[in-house]
Amino acid sequence: MIRRMFQLDPRLAQCAAMVRKGCKVADLGTDHGYLPIWLAKQGKVKKAIATDVNVKPLQKAAGNVRKYKVTSLVDIRISDGLEVVFPPEVDDIVMAGMGGDLIIQIIGSAPWLKDPEKHLILQPMSSIPDLRRFLAREGYAVQEEQAVIADNRVYTVMLASYDPFQVPKDPLYPYIGLLDDQTPAGKQYLQREVFHLHNQAEGLCRAGRQQEAQPVFSVLDKIKERFPNLI
Repeated sequence: MIRRMFQLDPRLAQCAAMVRKGCKVADLGTDHGYLPIWLAKQGKVKKAIATDVNVKPLQKAAGNVRKYKVTSLVDIRISDGLEVVFPPEVDDIVMAGMGGDLIIQIIGSAPWLKDPEKHLILQPMSSIPDLRRFLAREGYAVQEEQAVIADNRVYTVMLASYDPFQVPKDPLYPYIGLLDDQTPAGKQYLQREVFHLHNQAEGLCRAGRQQEAQPVFSVLDKIKERFPNLI
């Protein structure tokens, strides 16, 4: 079993759990190629494409693909985003461990992703409210979202697809997504968001920008009202 060879980082493990069985998957920014290798060894995917914009990570990934004997299932490609990945080749697209701004850029450059049959599995490292706003504005609905703790930090993993009629209208959605405080990871994520929003609002006040701070304080109050046991 592949689990005896290496264990996936909890973030990648959650991404793997969201990949549909029997699909064709692309892992963008694959680094060592562990996610597509794991999916291939588990028999979960029909075909996998592992891409990166840099040669060195792809060389490591290619070596691992040979090591674990999945060359017939995992294709290695140098690619800037989805530049050399084509619609018929993929069903699920994973973008993990990259900034939210980069994820926005990649999705925005590939209008063919606006197909309800395509699934996006996203694990952003930054600009998460901006990413959620972008997805909603472009008609991508987040169907599932899980908070994950790795290396004592908390992250979110989202599963989204094009479905404009299901885009959340909740005003708190850009800040908390679909997460709640019912799991330790979810609670930690919400606590972190409250901390960041509080610092943002206080910083605006110190800069004499009280009018800009008021909407941030309003969001904070609504989060605390929804989750009274958060703090």
